[in-house]
Amino acid sequence: MVINFNRTAAYRCPNCGEISFGDFSLFELSGTKGVSIQCKCGQSSLLIAPENKNNFIVAVQCIVCDETHKFSLPFQSLAKKDCTEFACPNVMVGLVFIGGTEAVHSAVVRNEHYIEEVIAACGLEHTGKNGVTMLKALDKIQSLSDEEKLYCECGSNMIDVEVREDDLILECCLCGASVTLTADVIRNSDFTHLEQLVLKRKK
Repeated sequence: MVINFNRTAAYRCPNCGEISFGDFSLFELSGTKGVSIQCKCGQSSLLIAPENKNNFIVAVQCIVCDETHKFSLPFQSLAKKDCTEFACPNVMVGLVFIGGTEAVHSAVVRNEHYIEEVIAACGLEHTGKNGVTMLKALDKIQSLSDEEKLYCECGSNMIDVEVREDDLILECCLCGASVTLTADVIRNSDFTHLEQLVLKRKK
């Protein structure tokens, strides 16, 4: 019987939106050592670190809500499960996948298909690496609208939203004032914690 001590981890980078993969050995998690898997863009990483002899902590910055989520990963799951998945607790989108290489890749593909279905259900045409980012933006825009904190400086709160592949455009239905939010701005700014959004007419 051959025992495979190698594992693969994958996560979605909150900076560039890409899925990052990394390989490690269970031996690298011995003692107090941990494993850090960094995205190729160099702006984020996934941390897997021992909490005690029976449990590990998985930490990652969330692309959806910008918070750093910490998940509990029992050693038995890491050692025996084909793939363990962790999702954002606020929006059920898969963030981290850990297990055997083939199982992790399959789980990532399933999660991408799920995201595409959610995006299609929202009436959006574009997916790709910005799919989750646009869902995040729409959720925030809807919250601001519900709280009457999305409006134009002309006084109108009738705002049209156009979602494109790399950005979305908010336009006032009354005066035509607009603002463009790129996927990078949505991911890399404090967009999730925005308290209000006011469209301003160009001078």
